[in-house]
Amino acid sequence: MTILRSVLLLESTTLILLVGVAVPLKYLADLPVATSIMGPMHGLAFMSFVWFVIRSRAEGIIDAYGTTRLVVGAFIPGAGFINERWLNRQSEEE
Repeated sequence: MTILRSVLLLESTTLILLVGVAVPLKYLADLPVATSIMGPMHGLAFMSFVWFVIRSRAEGIIDAYGTTRLVVGAFIPGAGFINERWLNRQSEEE
C-alpha cells in the first residue's frame, strides 16, 4: 500500500502542476514548451498510478469502492491528496 500511496501523490502533484502551472504558461505566457514537458511526465505518472491501482485491486488490497474512488479522484486536481489520507486510514485500520 505504501507504493500505491507514493504513486498516488506523484500523480496528483503532476496533475496540479500540469493544470495549474503548465497550461496557464502555455496560454497566458505563450510558452507551449511547459505542456510539452509536463504533459508526458503526468502521463507517465498517471499510467503508473493506474497500474498500481489495478495491481492493488487484483491482490485484494483495495475493494471496488476504493478502486472507483481512486480512479475518479485521479481526474480531479487535489483529490489525490484526500485519497492518500483515506488510504493511510485504511492501512491503519488493518
